[in-house]
Amino acid sequence: MSAGAGVRVAVLDVLRRVRAGARFEAALDAAVDALPPADRRLAHEIAAGVLRHRTELDRTLRPLVAAEWSRVEPDVCDLLRTGAYQLRHLDRVPAYAAISTTVQAAKDTLGARPAGLVNAVLRRLVAAPAVEGAPAEDLATRYSHPAWLVDRWREAFGAARAEALLRHNNTRPPLTVRPIGIDAEELRAQFEQAGISVRAAPFPPALHVESSDVRALPGYAEGRFVVQDAAQGRLLDFAALPRNVPVWDACAAPGGKAAVLSGHVRRLIASDARRDRVRYLRQTLRRVAPHVPVFVGDARRAPLGAGSLGAVLVDAPCSATGTLARHPDARWRLEPARLHGLVRRQRAILDGVADIVAPGGLLVYLTCSLEPEENGGQIDGFLDRHRGFCRDGDDVSIFPPDAGTDGGFGARMRRIS
Repeated sequence: MSAGAGVRVAVLDVLRRVRAGARFEAALDAAVDALPPADRRLAHEIAAGVLRHRTELDRTLRPLVAAEWSRVEPDVCDLLRTGAYQLRHLDRVPAYAAISTTVQAAKDTLGARPAGLVNAVLRRLVAAPAVEGAPAEDLATRYSHPAWLVDRWREAFGAARAEALLRHNNTRPPLTVRPIGIDAEELRAQFEQAGISVRAAPFPPALHVESSDVRALPGYAEGRFVVQDAAQGRLLDFAALPRNVPVWDACAAPGGKAAVLSGHVRRLIASDARRDRVRYLRQTLRRVAPHVPVFVGDARRAPLGAGSLGAVLVDAPCSATGTLARHPDARWRLEPARLHGLVRRQRAILDGVADIVAPGGLLVYLTCSLEPEENGGQIDGFLDRHRGFCRDGDDVSIFPPDAGTDGGFGARMRRIS
């Protein structure tokens, strides 16, 4: 198998795993582990690009396939998308290479007949004009987002800002790290001495780093940084959790925020409801803050004593619509029913932790969502139900196109009785 075909086979493996329910990051790690760094980068770019542009690619390919598109085997569809993405979006990959490597991947994984179909369709695509979408579905198709979500954002943000968000979600975000226990300039100097390109990110001390292998970066093994988008770092700074009181990070996995907090508060405990997620949490903290106690605990039924903590952080499970650029598969998993279920879960978590906060203490709520009912609406409902709390300052919202980062929301609430 040629190296080029090997990359495309890895891309197909990623897309298969995502179809089976795996999250993109986990699927990518499993599929590209054996590839050299340059091939891993290319496989990442193609797989993420296929997921970001899937609707547009399907619209382009559908007229070129004799069979009904819905009846084409899923693996063949994904290989056609892989080739089409390269032909339409990767200028540095010549058309002959995009076709030949994708066809070879089809032959190696599926056999000669599917490879012949892939070859014929991609050659038609090279000669085909761009397909214009119907006006009613233009934005959803052009930017490859679910139509219901596009309609929702147009209503919430207006047409121009909604389109800016869709455009942002189809860009490739940089790798962003946050220093821990080390000055940002010192960490930057260590990266540059190792020949790694680095630049300041929005919301210091975050740094954008040009690397495809986080574990090879200077300072990784020593726990001098965590991978964390600048927006999430901004929200954590907004939280301003007090240093001298016990703090519970109640939805802590995968552990980036807990790792940062470990250097800012004197006593921190961290938990998550699922054992598999707690494993990720332990891995993060083992590298950065091994002294932080970690346990499995469902915040909806808080396993701590009433009034026992001076501050609780709820980094709530959410729709993550502020991170769709970083997680290209997430837009296809989100449905209205799932959004409604997340809103109910967030409400139960907030209700579950409220009694744990001591009088005068702080409850901080963060999301990486852009949806009003997960953000300000959730806080309004909580304060209606819990009259012993009040807002402690204004909420903060981060809109991705404005900030050049992921999006998110934060609110601080003080227990007054």
